[in-house]
Amino acid sequence: MCRAASADFVFKKEEKVLAYHGPLIHEAKVEEAVARDAPDGKTKVKLYLLHYDGWNSHWDEWVPESRVLKDTHDGRAKQKERIREFQRAHKRKKQEQSTNAGKAKAAKTAGGASGVADESLLAEIREQLRLPHGAKLKLIEDWERITRERKLVTLPHKVPISTILDDFVAAKARRTSHERLYGEVCDGVRAYFNQALPTCLLYKYERRQYREAKEHNKQQSADQYYGAEHLLRLYVKLPELLARCHMQREHMTVLVAKLSELLKFLVTGKAKYFANEYEQPDEEYMRWWAKEGD
Repeated sequence: MCRAASADFVFKKEEKVLAYHGPLIHEAKVEEAVARDAPDGKTKVKLYLLHYDGWNSHWDEWVPESRVLKDTHDGRAKQKERIREFQRAHKRKKQEQSTNAGKAKAAKTAGGASGVADESLLAEIREQLRLPHGAKLKLIEDWERITRERKLVTLPHKVPISTILDDFVAAKARRTSHERLYGEVCDGVRAYFNQALPTCLLYKYERRQYREAKEHNKQQSADQYYGAEHLLRLYVKLPELLARCHMQREHMTVLVAKLSELLKFLVTGKAKYFANEYEQPDEEYMRWWAKEGD
């Protein structure tokens, strides 16, 4: 590789850009720009060393100019559209998988309101607990690491959910007299998480890890060794779970408001609470997946 004159490059060193990585577009910074001879020997291929925002430096990579976009309104629009496409594809897959189960559930609850979500309440809760853009990107990054790269969040987590909730209550105690209320909300989050984790918060690839972690941590609940990545997944499920609760509207309004505060606290502290790296499972784990996976 050889350097080219700075003016020859569309993107400059230290410039904030957007870049294609997998099915999505991520924020990144240009660390280096170089050029090398193309196979025809007549032209130059421009390459950029990118560091992805919020990612560990081992994800830095050289990419061709075709994978890089200016961080402009149009670039951001493309980024959001990629997220929507990804979410639509994921939703279609989930709908296909749950069609039969959904029909059976509808038949079981026909004739009564028990266990059926209040649609208007569900819409309200979804709006109040809408994930910020950064949190959506974290979810997608988490999905890529596990389902595509076949890696796992290290357990026990460096900062378990129990610690995150304690930090949240402590932070609120310094600013409000409602420490007890926040404590009760966090107790509810713990209970929801521990019940939901094995049934609807794990990817198939993670199930063996869950069983092993549970076996190795018999004296602890899952919130004491799982972390922010799985807590964020719970927020995707919370609206429907809460909409099925038999709770007075005013109580529900207060609860959802506190859950929204917790979500903001989690996202604000993402550098502290989310894992920087995912681990590569050992050979025994991969042999299990070869049999149990696809």
